[in-house]
Amino acid sequence: MTRKAQFAVGSVTLMSTNVGVKIWRNLLRKSWAGALAGVVLLWVIAGLVTGELSWSFLIANATIAGLFALAGTAQMAVLASGSGNIDLSLPYVVTFSAYVMSAGVLGQDNVAGSVLLSVLVGALTGAVNVALIVRLRIPAIVATLASGYILYSLTVSIQNWPSKPVGGMFEAMLRARFAGLTGVLIVAALILAVVGVLLSRTVFGLQFHAMGQNAEVARLAGVRRGWVLLGTFVLAGVLEALLGVLLATYQGGVSADLGRAYLLGSVAAVVIGGTRPTGGVTSVFGTAVGALVLTLAQSDLILLNFGIGTQYIIQGLIVLSTVCLVAARSPDRR
Repeated sequence: MTRKAQFAVGSVTLMSTNVGVKIWRNLLRKSWAGALAGVVLLWVIAGLVTGELSWSFLIANATIAGLFALAGTAQMAVLASGSGNIDLSLPYVVTFSAYVMSAGVLGQDNVAGSVLLSVLVGALTGAVNVALIVRLRIPAIVATLASGYILYSLTVSIQNWPSKPVGGMFEAMLRARFAGLTGVLIVAALILAVVGVLLSRTVFGLQFHAMGQNAEVARLAGVRRGWVLLGTFVLAGVLEALLGVLLATYQGGVSADLGRAYLLGSVAAVVIGGTRPTGGVTSVFGTAVGALVLTLAQSDLILLNFGIGTQYIIQGLIVLSTVCLVAARSPDRR
């Protein structure tokens, strides 16, 4: 080989190395890099316990995480809107929407109508929350809790209705497998992808992030807080309603406490995924990865025969340590 050829080969190798280093550094800068490393670690731990690094185990947990990610993304939007906002109506919207879907109010074969009615309930709840927050100046934590209790009362009134499950082809699609992936996971991923585009590629997304980072500067720049909050809470309500629809159809059953597990889980997924609770920064992908960390952690703890109390303690420590790391890495923007 001539010197010129050797030099060319060396240059190509050096360029490839530099590109690889650059990609690696960019990956480490991502807010969700730690959560992604946690997924790999927890998957490996499960493999060591069972003696097999199972792809089906990961997919099964990803299916559960996909549903948690919908709740997490709804909560992420509200948290990122700033002003200490949080949506405590989330579990009640999920449960009520699931009952609407399960009861088949519009007819057993009317899947589209049942889904639309559930989504309208979620959107209306979000709009009511904003009216309480903006017009009556009630703190979000109180306003969303109040609307949640109203929904809970409505849930109690309809939970004894004759069950007319709405499923058919829709249920079959959610339960089917495509290239090894469950249908419900694919549907959840598509919904999350649409939300990701909405928050990162639209004017609404730009105004939403600007308001979350600094509400006063955003106001001076012409951002109308009320309308942005309306869009944010309506988006959250729609995601929560869709979660209820998927749960009622995929699981084939509904209970009065169906949405309860998704309240704390939604906040935990957001924090573990790298979203700052102080607002202004979002990552749909990070929230999904954070949800997968939670489901894998719980699965590993079950495999290791930990009691339910110990599971909650360890999961709480995971969230607490993540919050501490996020606080340490994030500069004070106030």
